[in-house]
Amino acid sequence: MFSIDEPSPTIRGTNRPISRNYKGHPGDSTPITSKLRPLTTLERAAIQTFPLLFDFSGECMTDLETMIGNAVPVKLSEFVANALNSYLHK
Repeated sequence: MFSIDEPSPTIRGTNRPISRNYKGHPGDSTPITSKLRPLTTLERAAIQTFPLLFDFSGECMTDLETMIGNAVPVKLSEFVANALNSYLHK
């Protein structure tokens, strides 16, 4: 369960649907309903701040999901690189 008003939880390398047997957890942000769905691959890539037209290459959907889940968010990488560059040029 995701909120657009809060940071995303960890994007995992697998994209599994919610189990039918899941009873809920006190830490869940919302009650479990049949209206919930897993995020799409493009939604997961957007959370990781990949550009909309980024060309993922892989043999299958599992490869793409793993790449997205294992990635450092693009904008975080950019921020760290700019901070290092600024520090090194002072």
